[in-house]
Amino acid sequence: MPLFFHAVRTEGAGVPRAGHFRELDAEIPDERKALVRALRGLMAVVGLSLRKTHEELERRSRGCDASVSALSDLLNARIRRPRQEVIRALYDLAEAAARTNDVSMPVTWEELEDLRLKACELPAHLCASCQARVLPVPRAKGDRQHGQGQWPTVLTLLDMKQTRRAEDVAGILRHVGMAGGPAEVAHAVAACRARGLRSEADVILRYAQTGRDGRQLAEIAYEFMRIEDNTMARRVLKMSLTQ
Repeated sequence: MPLFFHAVRTEGAGVPRAGHFRELDAEIPDERKALVRALRGLMAVVGLSLRKTHEELERRSRGCDASVSALSDLLNARIRRPRQEVIRALYDLAEAAARTNDVSMPVTWEELEDLRLKACELPAHLCASCQARVLPVPRAKGDRQHGQGQWPTVLTLLDMKQTRRAEDVAGILRHVGMAGGPAEVAHAVAACRARGLRSEADVILRYAQTGRDGRQLAEIAYEFMRIEDNTMARRVLKMSLTQ
């Protein structure tokens, strides 16, 4: 019969409460919450305390840092960029326990890795420093942006470049290019170019070209025309014709 696992530490004596997890804070991004819930499901399959889980992972020689405190931080969403090797080690341990106990796995590895990647990406509407939502500045009626773009996250990008947070920059650019609406893509590219981030603007467009069909690219071109950035509108229209 599997042991109950320990996921949180009680205040005071420091003794873990068996079989319970700390409630996730409301401000934690949804992508990270989804990953943590999946990982907690794996722990239920493993059926061991955090300490026993750590010992088992260490015995299996996975070559990753999976200390008791690191596991606790991971399962309580205190790690912003979870490492693949730790999550893979936990998944393999759960899979072995599932075979032994003849139970089904709550998630496949492909699903879990997809959740990890989404949790590691910083959506363009979140601040990189505090992860508070960055609301777009509404355009005044009839206001023309003249190719400058209204995209507050560009200031976050500038800060990231200064602090050499290349992975966070890449995550934002990929999110905007692949998942941003046509207006957001146009404003993001225009804002980046206006602030000297031309290579970042090009990356957004490359992601947009990769992940969209000709009609969707034409919609982005139209948004460039709306902000009177005809040079970029023509560039994106040419891209749409090659799709």
